[in-house]
Formats: sequence, structure tokens, C-alpha cells
Amino acid sequence: MASVPESPLEAGLTALKQKDYLSAIAHLESVCQNELNEIILLKAQMGLVAAYEGVNEVEKAFNLTQQLSESTNSKVQDWAVKMLDYLQENYPQQIKPKTPSIPQNSNSGFVPLDQLPPPSTQRISANLPNPTPKSPANPSTGFTPIEPSQKSESSPTRESAVQPNKPQKTPVNPVAKSEIRDRQSVNSNQQEEVNVPPYQPEWKLAGRAKKWQKLPVNIGFRFDITQLWGVQVLSAIAITIPLFWVISNTASFLLGKINDIFLKLRVYYLDESDPYGPLRYVTPITVIIIIGLIVGTPWLIDILLKSLGGLEPLPLTSIGETSPEASRVMQRICRERKLGIPQLFVLPDSTPLVFTYGNSRINARIVVSQGLLEQLTDDEIAVIYATQLGHLVYWDFALMSWGVLVSLLPYVVYYQFSQSAEDSENGIVRFIGGAIAALAYGLYWCFRWPILWLSRARINFSDRLACEITGNPNALTRALLKICIGIAENIQKQRETSYLLESFSPLNIVGTQQAMTFGSLYPLTPLEPILTWDYLNPYRRWLTINNSHLLLGERLRILNRYAQYWKLETELNFPNEPAPRGKVFQLLLQGLPYLGIFLGLALGGTLWLIGGISNRLKLKQVLLDWMWGDWSLIYGCLLIGISLGILFRLNAFFPDRKTPSQKQSPSLPQLLTNPATLPIDTQPITWEGKLLGHYGVSNWLCQDLILQTATGLIKLHHFSWFGPLGNLFSQPRPSEMVNRNVTITGWFHRGATPWLDVRTLRTQTGTTIYSSHPTWSFILALAAALWGAYIIYQGG
Repeated sequence: MASVPESPLEAGLTALKQKDYLSAIAHLESVCQNELNEIILLKAQMGLVAAYEGVNEVEKAFNLTQQLSESTNSKVQDWAVKMLDYLQENYPQQIKPKTPSIPQNSNSGFVPLDQLPPPSTQRISANLPNPTPKSPANPSTGFTPIEPSQKSESSPTRESAVQPNKPQKTPVNPVAKSEIRDRQSVNSNQQEEVNVPPYQPEWKLAGRAKKWQKLPVNIGFRFDITQLWGVQVLSAIAITIPLFWVISNTASFLLGKINDIFLKLRVYYLDESDPYGPLRYVTPITVIIIIGLIVGTPWLIDILLKSLGGLEPLPLTSIGETSPEASRVMQRICRERKLGIPQLFVLPDSTPLVFTYGNSRINARIVVSQGLLEQLTDDEIAVIYATQLGHLVYWDFALMSWGVLVSLLPYVVYYQFSQSAEDSENGIVRFIGGAIAALAYGLYWCFRWPILWLSRARINFSDRLACEITGNPNALTRALLKICIGIAENIQKQRETSYLLESFSPLNIVGTQQAMTFGSLYPLTPLEPILTWDYLNPYRRWLTINNSHLLLGERLRILNRYAQYWKLETELNFPNEPAPRGKVFQLLLQGLPYLGIFLGLALGGTLWLIGGISNRLKLKQVLLDWMWGDWSLIYGCLLIGISLGILFRLNAFFPDRKTPSQKQSPSLPQLLTNPATLPIDTQPITWEGKLLGHYGVSNWLCQDLILQTATGLIKLHHFSWFGPLGNLFSQPRPSEMVNRNVTITGWFHRGATPWLDVRTLRTQTGTTIYSSHPTWSFILALAAALWGAYIIYQGG
């Protein structure tokens, strides 16, 4: 298995521990020049002090310590003041003494690692290493701030700057967001404000059941396996119909063109006795292709994973070395359920991923990533594997695998054409490739729809079985949260959503969009108040239609109930709040574009009724009997109803209120704590941060735009005047501004996943991109109304 390379901070601190000061300086200076994470930056700067002293560059060490003494972090200040005293006492000839000023009453939440509770205590800091057997390749190198209370001949900096390695443990590194700073100012060594949040995340490490009984049917959710089978039947129909339509129409077009070419070339002559010609083969060809996709699902997905992620076999013995419990669980459950051990694979990727695919239990595959094996503990890995065995037990993996494969076919086209167009220097070729890539991505998004319901429905069943197998709902809670943290870290590290993560998101154990935001918030604020929306909002299930996964808060709440039923301490403490009252008017306003369909049908039906009455009463002088039975009225009124729904919702969804300044705008955690909020409850904001996402052609539709703010990651929506397709023609494009610090104004919406509709996007160089959500909505509504009127005018 490929291992994840050391980060520059880990490499620097390891070199410092080994007293290789020159290497430590090279690594740690690189971190100081490029790192945006304040916690990591502080550790690197404190390590540099030790390294500078080690090579006798005491003046540099003293100057850097002075800078740290002016930090707003009280713990760092205390350490720096003591270090200044130490340097002044031991190197009086090399430095000029200077007493740093210390701000009083700092509220910083930074906790030196040597002051955190040991692993044996009840609550353990999230910055502490978590035990896992698979760690000798990546030893923990967490930096410990120095407390030089005792002087000695040897420097306390050299001896105690690095926390000793702990065997079989890997660090959990939740990334703490802070103010985004310009790298140029870092390179010029200009001191900037360090704003470390006061909240310190902790793992409770709540225990597991020693003896437990099977969960009752109504605990957590109503267990009814027939519902899962019903969802699978409907999902299979929903997948097959559009797939059959696309393949048959494509085959008809190609066979028709080939037939015309052969006739013109006189390869054969038209047989007038056969009016269908080669088109009679369309249906058999379509059926053969669909059956071929079903049969070849596991091997085709293998090929895609090898090309996108470097899929490698994972022997069961390797699982036993990493997680002995996982190995025992798989062997025991497969023996009890009379299942063969599924084929095991690993992806050499640092993002925590896990999914199961195949078309039968015989060829089922369970795939995990290297990041998951390294970031989770023994019992957490075991319960994650147990969830995947749940998919095999309930047979939901086969249809899910086929549905994901169908959506991946256009995604591969999108990926290949976008990469080829990005490499081309010809403007015409670049635009054609980008247009094909955008069309393919649109098809991918459409083909995802039929599997979303099944993707959500199956999660409760696999989670429940995993808890019944292991008796450890708390481990599953921690695992899900750590996976979210790892996904958020990966997006911030790569500055984009990886293609592997995006394309296989429906199969993964958590959704990418929900993991991105909640994982980035974990180091900054308690998650329980933020997750209340997911299980208290009365309309949450209506708002998850576009989601591939069950709401994270609702899922963790169910796991809490399992733990409570077995009389365990719970990993999370959800507040006991009553569900807020439903906002019926806001919900109707939120769904007006969809309710417009029924409004249009009612309007068309009313006109039919008027026409029928006129025809019955023989009111020829009124001339309304033509409306009776005229289907153009139904079609036209349907479009007009949708138009009216969009227009009525427009002002509420995009209010023309004054946009607050950056300081006046609420933070992301503040906007997520109200469980009664609906997307229609719009909040204008101004935020600063770094723009993340795919660069160039692959992001012309602006589908992967993310803002990394001081308080978390948030998904961005950008539209031109002519909607998503208009983004292909707009200049400049947001995808060309990624990895830059930007200021964004827009409208924040809280739904099943929060997002920000962009109004303006301004870079530090003064480039401004305008988004036109209200204009696009108005144009769409106007076009629908005119089209409907034209249909009615043309008549049936």
C-alpha cells in the first residue's frame, strides 16, 4: 500500500528532533512561506526558533520569538516571553534585550500539546494522536510549546521542542481556519494578525457495549426492509427509462447516418419492402448494451478507479495488521451470513473514502483509501467495514453500483474532453472541447438523479447493521466525523474537489458537499448546535431531493439513540430542543416554481372547463368552445404557471437589500445554528477568503466553486445572464480566478447543504466578476411565459 508522504511540518519537526537543524530550517521556512493554517504556522515558527538556536543563529531566533510574543494567542505569548528571558540570559552578547508587550485577557483557545490531557483521560484533544496500528511510516511529530521554567546547560528548546513519538498512533489534524492572508506579505516577513479561535475540539472517546441485544424496530428509525426494496424497484425504473432513451436515440441517429452514407456510396440499394431498414436493430442493440453494462459493472468500475485513483489489491492480512477487529468482523459476519469474503482494494489517496460495488455478492468489492486507514482507529475502521457488509447483506449495492456506473460514463467524457481542451492552445479547439465537456457534465448530473433516493434510503440500514454487529455506535459517530474532516482537509490542500471524490460521491459513506462544510467547521465550533437543523427542521426531507446522502445531523442523532438504548455515554451531546414550528407560508414561497406546475395545470383545467360549458350551452356568440379538449392550453398554462412561480419567488430569494460589510456580516457558524431556517430566509453577506475549485475548462460551468473563509468552507453558485450555459461565453470566468484571495458579496441560503449565491466576486488586483442570479431567473421566467403563450397561440 502506498503511504501518504510527510507534510513539510512533519518533516521539519522530525528533522528537529533528530537535531538535523539545517533540514529542519529548510522545511519549516517553507511552511511559514506557504501555509495559511494558523495552528500549523505557529508550530512551524516555534520550531524555527529551536532550529535557529541549534545552528547558533540566535539573533534570528530572538527576532522570531519577539514576533511570537506579540501574538494574540495567550499561550504562545507566555511561551515567547519565557523563551525571550532564556535567550537573553544565555546569549547576552548576541542579542539586544527587548521586553515584548503582552496583550491582557486574551481569549485564545490555543492549548500547548504538553498541557493537553493524556490519552488515558476521559476527554482527549482532537489535536492529539489517535491510536491506530498503521503508523510507523508516519510517526507523530506534534510540536510542543516550550516551558523553560528550569534552566540547564543544554537548551530546553533543543530537548523539549518536539513531542516524543508515540508508537502506533497517527495524528488527527482538524484544520483550524483563520483569516486568509496574502502569501506575498508572508514572503516579505510582514507580521500579520494571528486569530486562533477560542474553541478547542475534543474527542470524548465514548465507549462501546460489552453485551448488547438486537435493536428494536422503532429505535432511531422504523426498520422496514420492504421499503428499501420498494425504493430499489422505483430507482431501477428511473435509471432504465432515460438510459434506454439515450442509447436508442443515439443508435438510431448513428445507424440512420451510416445507412444514408452506404446508400450514397452504393454499397447496397434501398429495399422498399423493408420500411424500417437498419433501424429495426435499434431496440436489440439498446438491450444488449444495457445488459452488457449490468454484467460488466464491477470490472468497468475497476478500470475507472485504476485510471482516476490507482486502485490496488488489499490482502485481508494487511487489514488485520491495520485493524485486527475489522479482520475479525469480516470473517465472522461472512461466516454467519454465508457470504464469501468480498474482494478488498485500497486507493493510495489521503482522502478518507470507502465504498462497495459489484453486481453480485460473488464479485463484490470493498474499497477504502489509504487516508481512511491512517486517520481512523482500530474500532472505527472495523465499524466502517461493517457498514459496507450491511450493503452486501441487504443487496442494495448492486443497483447502486449500476446507477453510479451509468452516471460515470458521461463523467469520463467530461473529464477527458476538459483535460484535452485545457492542454490545447487553439482557441476554437479549446471552446469546442469545453462545450462537449459541459454537455457531458450536464448528462452526468442528470443521470445522478435516479440514484439519489436509493443512496439516501440505504444508509440507515447499513448504519444500523454495523452497530448491531459491533455494538459500537460511538465509533461510527467518530468515524463519520473524521471522514468529514479528512474530506475538508483534502479540498483545502488540493484547492479543489478531486475528480475521484466528485465522481464517486454517491457511493462514499458521506456526501462530499455536507462533509466539506461540516468538516471545515469542526475545529472552530461545537457541531451539535449546527447539526440541529438536520433533525429538527420540519421541512428538511423536502429539501434533500438533490442530496445523495442522509443529513449528517439526523444520521448522528440516530446513532446517539442506539448508544442511549444500550445505556452508553454518547460521543455527541445533542441539545434537547423542541422542533420549531413549520413556516407554511415560507415553504410555499420556497417551492413556488414547482407549485407553479400545479398552478398551470389548474389554470389550463379551468379554461378547459369554461370551454366545455360554452360548448354545452351552445354560446357561439362567445366563441369559447374551442378551449374544450385543446391540449395546447394545458402545455401553455403549465409553462406560464412555472413562470409565475419564479417571478413571485424572485424578490424573496434575492432581496435587494443593502449588502453588509465584511465586519457586519455574520460568520458561517452563526448562520447555521437556527434549526428553523429555510433557503428562502436569505441573508446578504460580504465575505473574504480564498477561491477554491477546478481551474480552467473543467470548471466552465462553475460547478466546483468553493470559498475558503476564516470560519469554514462554503459552496458557491455562479450564473451568467443566460444561466449555466451562459458561463461558457462569459469573460472573465470565475474558474480562472481560483487559488486567489477574493472578496465575495452575495446571498446566503441554508438548505440541506448551505450555499452562497454570488453577486460579485472581486480579486485583490481589482478584477470584478458579476453574477446574475436575479437576471437569469427573470429571463427564464419571461422565456417560459412567452413560450407558453406561443403554444396557446398556435393551438392544438
